[in-house]
Amino acid sequence: MSAYNRSLLMMLFAIAFITSCKKNVETVVEEEPSAVSGLLIPPSGNYWTQLSTPNPSGPPTANDHHVSFSLNNKVYVALEGYNQLWEFDPVTTGQWSQKQSTFYTFSNFNFTDVFSNGNSVYFLNANTKKLKEYNVVSNVWTDKADFPGTAKTVGTAANTTTKGYIMGGTNGTHANGYAVTLSENWEYDFAGNSWTQKANAPGFGRYNSASYAVGDKIYFGTGISVFAFINPSTLQITWQPIINSDWWEYNTLQNTWAQKTQYGGGARQDTRGFVISGKVYVGMGTSGYFTGLKSDLWSYNPASDSWTQRASYPPGNSYPPFHTMIGANNRGYSVYGRLEDFWKYTPSLILLPTN
Repeated sequence: MSAYNRSLLMMLFAIAFITSCKKNVETVVEEEPSAVSGLLIPPSGNYWTQLSTPNPSGPPTANDHHVSFSLNNKVYVALEGYNQLWEFDPVTTGQWSQKQSTFYTFSNFNFTDVFSNGNSVYFLNANTKKLKEYNVVSNVWTDKADFPGTAKTVGTAANTTTKGYIMGGTNGTHANGYAVTLSENWEYDFAGNSWTQKANAPGFGRYNSASYAVGDKIYFGTGISVFAFINPSTLQITWQPIINSDWWEYNTLQNTWAQKTQYGGGARQDTRGFVISGKVYVGMGTSGYFTGLKSDLWSYNPASDSWTQRASYPPGNSYPPFHTMIGANNRGYSVYGRLEDFWKYTPSLILLPTN
């Protein structure tokens, strides 16, 4: 065979191979505005897009607190001040719709720890120990088994497909006003409507920490711990807050903890984040004791135990109590206040098989 024929044969083989690959892999691309905050959108993803809001109305003096959660690839926002439930459908309509104009049928103060399961969301007030289930399809509230652990506030919640977990928190204050921190870890069984105490979260007790579930594992860390310091001269004990940067993996099936690479953004508390395609995205919060507001975002890959910095939140830092984030339909969503601001995060390019 001549050199020309060999070259032609190799070229035809290469074309056939590339065509075969194109049949097996499809690039998912969304139609987006041509720019975000004045910057061209990267074709490979990792960008934020501002989306429209429904402009809900209510009492002018209503507070800005809300709770967000996702069910069946939809985003839900319960507005505390307006007592309304709103749904955003990113798949079918790309629009907001009001679900309930009188959402909470009870005093919702401190019902801030949330589990999602099937068509239901579970609201836990770990201070009063009350747990309530709301079914978005039937619009029915149901009282569930009371939380049996130490009464607490500002713990962190996450859930797998079958269990919910509440970790850490505070109960009371020390003499100098700093919180008494807890390390308890409790598991709630959706099917059995029962609670079980599990292995404590590692290290010292903490609050305003982060926890996210990937499969049957929960990734937990950051937050504020309060330590006792002893003056060697006077032997006087004082309590001081410490901001954590550690990161841990909790195996829910084996009830074991393993330390992982510390959070890429350094010491942080009161962060916000979501899970997309098996990766945990964590950012915002503050780097000090309620000082040093941040706008950065980092992704954690459990497979490689590594952190990667991503595109920062475009509006910049925000006051954490009025800001939540949630993952749905392989995207991250940011909600601020009474649905005054709504952003979508698109991760790096997603490749999906077509057959």
